Amino acid sequence: MSDWKKELKELFDEDFQNKMRRKVESEGKLRIKRFVSEVVEPAFEEIAEELKEYDRDIDVEIEKLAATIRVYYEGHEEFYFSIRSRPYKKKEFSWPVLPLRDEKGEYYRAEVYLKDGPLYHDVTNYSKEQIIREFLHQYKRHMQWNL
Repeated sequence: MSDWKKELKELFDEDFQNKMRRKVESEGKLRIKRFVSEVVEPAFEEIAEELKEYDRDIDVEIEKLAATIRVYYEGHEEFYFSIRSRPYKKKEFSWPVLPLRDEKGEYYRAEVYLKDGPLYHDVTNYSKEQIIREFLHQYKRHMQWNL
C-alpha cells in the first residue's frame, strides 16, 4: 500500500483518531507544564527572594499546571497571584495561531488569577522577565487600591 493510501486509511481509523486526540491533549498540557516549571517557577522564586528584603513572608506553591505566590505582611495575606492552565472550547471562527486542542475541542493556555478570580489574560508565551513584570503590575495596582 502506498504512503498516501496508508495516511488516508489512518484518517478514517477510529483507533488512530483516538490516539491522535490523546496525543494533542497531552501535548497541550505538557506545554503548560513546561511553561510552569521552566518560566513561572524561576520567576516566582526570584520575586520571593526580592520581597523578603521588604519584610514580606512569601509562600510559593508549584503544581503541574499551576503556580501560586502569596505575599504576607505582618501575618496577613497581602497579595495573591497565580498562573494556571485553563481549558477553552474551540470557537467557531479562525484563530491566527491555533493552540493545541484535545478531544473535547478544548485548547489550553496559562492565565493570571488574582484573589478575585481570573483576569482572562493569556501569558502562555511570556518570558521570565515578563512574568515578573506582570506580577509587579498587578501587585502595584493592588497596593494602590489598598493604601
